[in-house]
Amino acid sequence: MDLPQLQSQIACRMLRTKTYFSRYTNENGDTHDWSSGESTTAAYWCLATMGPVGPDDGFVHPHDCSNGRACFKGEIE
Repeated sequence: MDLPQLQSQIACRMLRTKTYFSRYTNENGDTHDWSSGESTTAAYWCLATMGPVGPDDGFVHPHDCSNGRACFKGEIE
């Protein structure tokens, strides 16, 4: 059975992690970008608050910091 492919979400530009400028490889040898949120050990923080919660008091994570969140900031055009 083929599973549907998840569409890539754009993470808030204020979201950061130590692996922001690199990619990581999981136990299967697959490489992922930090914004996929697939790492089980990554720690994320918000540049607006410099902490693990955003300006809206919600925890930060690539799966949560996306369009639709009140404090979301998209890509600079």
